[in-house]
Amino acid sequence: MDSNKNRKHIPFASRMQLALSIVLCPICIAIYALIRDYSEIDSALLAVTLSFLYLALVAFIATYHKKYTKNLPAAGLQDLFEERGSYVFKNSTSPVIIIDSYGTLLWYNDAMHTIADPHGNFVGSNVVSIIEGKIEKNSLLEHPINVFGRKYKVEGFELSTEEDGLYLAWLTDITELTDIQRKYADERVAVAYIAIDNVEDILQYVHDKFKDAVASVDDTIKAWAASMNGVVKSYDNDKYIMLFDSSKLDECIANRFEILDKIRDSRVGDGVSITASIGVSKAVGTLAEREKGAREAIDLALQRGGDQVVYKAEDSIEYYGGRTKSLYKRSNVRSRTFANQLSAVISRSDNVIIMGHRYGDFDSIGASVGAARLAMQLGIKVNIAVDMRDANLQPCIDIMQMNENYNRMFVDSAEALDLISPDTLVILVDHNNFERSQFSDISKRANKVVIIDHHRKIDVMHESVVLSYIEPSASSTCELLAEMLEVSSMSGNLLKEEADLLLSGILLDTKQFTRNTGTRTFSAAQYLRGAGANPTDVYDLFKTSPDDLAKESRFHTSITVYRDNIAISSCEGETDDSYRVVASKAADKMLTLKDIEAAFALVKIGEQIHISGRSNGRINVQIILEKLHGGGHFDIAGAQIRSDSVISVLDTLKDSIDQFLDTKDTNKK
Repeated sequence: MDSNKNRKHIPFASRMQLALSIVLCPICIAIYALIRDYSEIDSALLAVTLSFLYLALVAFIATYHKKYTKNLPAAGLQDLFEERGSYVFKNSTSPVIIIDSYGTLLWYNDAMHTIADPHGNFVGSNVVSIIEGKIEKNSLLEHPINVFGRKYKVEGFELSTEEDGLYLAWLTDITELTDIQRKYADERVAVAYIAIDNVEDILQYVHDKFKDAVASVDDTIKAWAASMNGVVKSYDNDKYIMLFDSSKLDECIANRFEILDKIRDSRVGDGVSITASIGVSKAVGTLAEREKGAREAIDLALQRGGDQVVYKAEDSIEYYGGRTKSLYKRSNVRSRTFANQLSAVISRSDNVIIMGHRYGDFDSIGASVGAARLAMQLGIKVNIAVDMRDANLQPCIDIMQMNENYNRMFVDSAEALDLISPDTLVILVDHNNFERSQFSDISKRANKVVIIDHHRKIDVMHESVVLSYIEPSASSTCELLAEMLEVSSMSGNLLKEEADLLLSGILLDTKQFTRNTGTRTFSAAQYLRGAGANPTDVYDLFKTSPDDLAKESRFHTSITVYRDNIAISSCEGETDDSYRVVASKAADKMLTLKDIEAAFALVKIGEQIHISGRSNGRINVQIILEKLHGGGHFDIAGAQIRSDSVISVLDTLKDSIDQFLDTKDTNKK
């Protein structure tokens, strides 16, 4: 074995220190001999003095070298290279650059020169001239960058802490690795669930022609799967699961999932279109996790009304389609099933708190009363959380409090919070988003939450939701509650006042049975009429005061027509909470104008701009107002935006309208 391999390496600087220390030793001995021979100084004192002097000189040499080494980067690049062995960086096969705190490129090695040479000399230029993107002095550590079309990982080192400090960046080429990662991501299997909407309902009408239309849809779906390099399998009567390469998703996003339009072109009988709902997931994780994400996406698509794609990406949820009204579902089997499930959940609870959305209306208060009747039938303590100061709801509360069962049922936020226990069940009606609850802190504190709603589902449910019934094809939440009460075991116990409020909710959302009605709507109204609901008493709730009529006229004097078929009106100046209801009435009235297919009324109340949107069924106002963080139904929606200016919100609303209409026109082409 070579003995040199076991020899400890001593750095050059350390060897210099050792040599100086050795040389100083004989010099001190010679000085000692001369002074002793030619002077009368005591020998012992002289020896001690010279020993201390020798040690002081050795300490000075060591200290000076350390200080010099620390300040060396400021001495200049040339000195730095000579003293620190920078030839290692110069001859490295990896690109190395040195910049100052201003981003000026001061030097780069031969490897970087080879890369940059075809493009010119960049010494003295800013580093962004060779690097795509902005480089900050504190973001060099493993910061991926692009240099002349190739991708590099950067390891940064600070060479000087002076004002014009120096920073060294060592680049490692990761182009091939990045390409492999992208290829892996593109070839990763994405999962899609596909469901043909309302097959059973269409089948009841045109049985003889239905099979041909479904066969056409089946061929369309299989052709789409083939174009996506995927495989598709049918299961459970006109439902499909598809596996395909993730790389094909970009094409679908670019054409906004035109497969929806191709499926919609399949018609049955007298022009009835077949629509489909699709849930897609390519989230990071196992195949099982992506399959679970696709199932959640298809559920969300169906609960939002169908005829749309819900795409669960890495960190977001995107929606495509949803431009046709939900097909009306005639079967009330789901109502019976949900009523049984809800009864079981209520029976296992200590108490129930029912709550509508902020700025409640007749549908939310009527549905709350209907849900309270279900809980009372099971002998469970129930309360309705409501804003007791809401003038719009006060007549309804007064009517119900005349009955002893409801005398102490209505509670405010503080009382409701005191009622929450680990086994409290909170039922949210007429909305499906915790942030829109009358008191959102109550929704968030509950361990068990049930949702009953007829609006399109906005997002993935909160983890505390144990049961949900979201039916966008229903006219109102009161219609859903009336159906559940009708099929319950004690349906004959409905009070007249309860029936009145449930009917008022249906009348409100159907505009007195003129919009969004079906056989189930009239069936629910018939049941409520049989339970004692009086249309005359209900219509009294809809009467407008002279003051409200004057307030509504402020909207009518500022109507403008946008894009030829959309009416927009705004109200500024002094307002109060009553203008929320007035705005909705104004939007309804604008919808009666000739050639108008959608209407929006805006009003500033406090620090928020309230928007009421209405449609005749040809324009989806819910999708338009979703862009403004609102929501609702296909033809009835609303939004609240914190802003000081109606004009700025109006511009945002117009941008959302443009996006909706332009996308719709593109899909037609």
